[in-house]
Amino acid sequence: MKTGIKEILEKDKHFFGLPNILTFARIFFLPFIVYFLSQATQKGDRIAIGLMLLACVTDFLDGYFARKLKMRSVFGTMLDPLVDKITVAVVMLTLAAHKELPYWFVFIVIGRDISILGASLYVIKTKKFVAESNLLGKFTAASFALVIILYTVNIPIAKDVAIGISLILVPLSLIKYFISHKENIVKQSNVVKEKMSEFIN
Repeated sequence: MKTGIKEILEKDKHFFGLPNILTFARIFFLPFIVYFLSQATQKGDRIAIGLMLLACVTDFLDGYFARKLKMRSVFGTMLDPLVDKITVAVVMLTLAAHKELPYWFVFIVIGRDISILGASLYVIKTKKFVAESNLLGKFTAASFALVIILYTVNIPIAKDVAIGISLILVPLSLIKYFISHKENIVKQSNVVKEKMSEFIN
């Protein structure tokens, strides 16, 4: 079954560019983050946070170099949020097992991300384009990062407040995401209609 992904990637000139290599590098940090978090020691927590910060730096750099070197990649546009979602899910599950992060919250986060990924794959399959993240989605991702940090260092009141903020942003970001998808589909359809009209005339 064709999903549209193969067709899109075949046209990607920057598939093996530096930004994508940096995105893949974030996966390298993940098993080490999990290992040190699972130690449940202050030293392990500090090392885990340090690795998380390094992962954040590579996350910033892949976007920076994509713009600076004009190497924006369709593959990178799909890969970057996928790596982020995998990282968040794995780290949160580790925190749930070792740092008392509520499992119900983790499943809400994973459910949100699966919904977004499913919608993205549907749009890629049917409309052959990749939608980029919106500002509200980035705020939501930042709230997840805050939850992760606060549960790692174990600051009682602050970590509960961070979960509350995330719970507000999760439904809002989902609504915004699906609205943006609909708007992008309409824009793409209008572009196709304009091109067809020019061709006919």
